[in-house]
Amino acid sequence: MLEFDDRSDMMIRFDAVTKDYDNQTALRDITFSVGRGEMVFITGPSGSGKTTLLKLIYSAEKPDAGTISVDGWETGQLKESSIPFLRRNIGIVFQDFRLLQNKTVFENVAMALRIRGVGEREIKARVYESLKAVNLRHKADAFPKRLSGGEQQRVVISRAIVAEPPVVLADEPTGNLDPATADGVMRIFKDINAKGTTILIATHNRELYQNSGRRVIRLDMGALASEDRT
Repeated sequence: MLEFDDRSDMMIRFDAVTKDYDNQTALRDITFSVGRGEMVFITGPSGSGKTTLLKLIYSAEKPDAGTISVDGWETGQLKESSIPFLRRNIGIVFQDFRLLQNKTVFENVAMALRIRGVGEREIKARVYESLKAVNLRHKADAFPKRLSGGEQQRVVISRAIVAEPPVVLADEPTGNLDPATADGVMRIFKDINAKGTTILIATHNRELYQNSGRRVIRLDMGALASEDRT
């Protein structure tokens, strides 16, 4: 049976979390929380543990010590068979896109709903609504290779939000984009957040969070170096 954490104002909570790889510490004694509806940045140099932290949230990795709760559930108590259900509540924006090149934009986004057993009529409506939110409704029938890097990133965001998850995680979502395109992607995240979605963005790009008024959690060599609001 899963252990439920009734502190319902918190969407994500890390308590003294440590993660090691082959005797190398990726994260060390990390404690922080993200409230419902917050938009928070995780930053730090390459190798500081940002991606590992996100992987722990969606149970691609397990902590070696400490506890993690997501939307009230202790992930350490999850059986392998239950992990897909956790991930249905988390939208993930990968740095490397992970789009299926032999599927259209529509089909890539629709997949997130088909694995949930959503009916085709509802899929059509929700996919078009999601693509409209990222200004790509007119690209529904295009294949990823015909899109620019910025357009592909927006497809990934559309796929992440189409099922209306309470949490969206983004790993370096603007890392391969020019400044103007990156600004557009960040506006999309802000719009999603304004509707109540909790968003956690891992980035080394300080321009994304400077003067944003958002909380910034800084990692350094796997440790929590500081936390403040810019």
